[in-house]
Amino acid sequence: MKKLILSFLILFPFYLTADFNNKCSVLITLRFQSNEDAYKDALNKIQQCEKYDILSVTSFLEASISKVYVTDLIQNMCMFNHEIVTLIDDKTSNLSCVYRGKARTERKFK
Repeated sequence: MKKLILSFLILFPFYLTADFNNKCSVLITLRFQSNEDAYKDALNKIQQCEKYDILSVTSFLEASISKVYVTDLIQNMCMFNHEIVTLIDDKTSNLSCVYRGKARTERKFK
């Protein structure tokens, strides 16, 4: 009985961390060849990610634009009970968090 409990305690933490092994990388860049919105393109790529992936977003847009995009992604796509790391500067901006698997539903106010 002791061996069964011990083996359960050893294996259980590995099961919990197994979900967070996959990294889903997305780049937000200007599209010189098309009129597509860079943010919408990034959202389409994010929607192909799996739930519980590590969502890693790198933006090559201006810092002020990246700040809006990254803030929106944090609020809509990231799980808040896991660490969220952001870096916003003039050259590249980065976001890393655990992906929720779907966007939060928008609340409509009357």
